Amino acid sequence: MTTSEKRLTTKSLQDSLRRMGECFYPARIRVVETAKRLGASDRVDAVAEVAWNKSTFAFAVQTRVQFNPKAIQEAAQQATRLAKQLKANPMIVTPFLSEEQLRFLESQQVSGIDLCGNGVILVPNRLLIYRTGNPNKYPSSSPIRNVYRGASSLVARTFLLRAEYETSQKLLDEIRTRRGDVTLSTISKACSSLEDDLIIERQRKGRTTRLRLLQAEKLLNSLADNYEAPVIRQKFIGKCDLDDQAFEAIARDWSQETQERVVRTGSSSSEHYATMAREPIRCYYCTDATGILKRLGNSARETERFPNFQVLETDDPIVFFDVRDSVDASPLQAFLELNAGDKRERETAEQIRQRLLKDVGIPKRSP
Repeated sequence: MTTSEKRLTTKSLQDSLRRMGECFYPARIRVVETAKRLGASDRVDAVAEVAWNKSTFAFAVQTRVQFNPKAIQEAAQQATRLAKQLKANPMIVTPFLSEEQLRFLESQQVSGIDLCGNGVILVPNRLLIYRTGNPNKYPSSSPIRNVYRGASSLVARTFLLRAEYETSQKLLDEIRTRRGDVTLSTISKACSSLEDDLIIERQRKGRTTRLRLLQAEKLLNSLADNYEAPVIRQKFIGKCDLDDQAFEAIARDWSQETQERVVRTGSSSSEHYATMAREPIRCYYCTDATGILKRLGNSARETERFPNFQVLETDDPIVFFDVRDSVDASPLQAFLELNAGDKRERETAEQIRQRLLKDVGIPKRSP
């Protein structure tokens, strides 16, 4: 946790609610009671009143220090249930609410207020106040800073190859089969973040935990929104006299001998996954550009005049994950690269998106 998050507790959120006052003008917020018990096991964190235009509305308030999608969904459900017992309106208070979370709360007819000045206060058919746009002052304490980037994103990407895994070890085996390299610890942390984002669920049965994809489209969107192009250490652009088949035969032999890697870029591989005019320049990622060019000898020469061949040296493991037919990038890598391109490339990316969603499917819930 960050220092700011360590200080946040249910009590500190209740205290913040007390100080809200007219922060959501024209409404006024007043805490009537804290920690009200509704039975042997049920308790609301606070009962509040919201006054507006000579009317006063009662709210049952639930607080949450964590504000990932799963925590917000659970808090909203609990607030709704307890509000019915109090014959009040449901509300949650948390450190930060994104615009997406505010829209979710509004759709559930649950009010939500954060400590950054964002919120929605609603009483069906009577009151609606909506505030958004204030930045998050409480950065995530996730064990992995961004599960959709870097080596940890291999875990997320693998759920788009198969939607369900019996154990974390099975998921690890799949990643390694596709030439990825992560640890079981990384898988555990990544899956925890994916579960918090409501993208997967973990079904615990005895000593094993089944992993199941819930929202393929949300996962794909998250990978696209967080995509970063690989860091290129060296670039070669020129002409190659060999056709694709001849070059790739040499590349495969060289790769087997040296344990270096070579793969088409996602954009250059897209013709295998969508209808798109062939690019005039064949582009490849490679872990050792000097080595592959030395193997090609006089058949490749550097020039910027009518080039047809490009080699980009990188050690980013993502681009070499799930290589198809020895040299083609995965359809997911092709989608991500094209989706970050121009209008024509994004239109091609949409074709690959539909293919990815169709291929993964979503299995029925296990009994």
